[in-house]
Amino acid sequence: VMVNTRPGGAEVYVDGRLVGATPLTLVDVAPGSHAIRLVRAGYREWTTTIDVAAGQEVLVAASLEGTP
Repeated sequence: VMVNTRPGGAEVYVDGRLVGATPLTLVDVAPGSHAIRLVRAGYREWTTTIDVAAGQEVLVAASLEGTP
């Protein structure tokens, strides 16, 4: 699973667990459905759900919106 944000440096949470900051490539993600949450100070939180199949590459790309 590859996770990219604009701007970079967002914290990446998979199923509620902090796994790093963007840009980030995750290996050994178990097949199935996973909740992705991206958090960066000064920007709106971004969430999605991805479905991962064995051997499949998944790209998560988000443009984060600044908060007023």
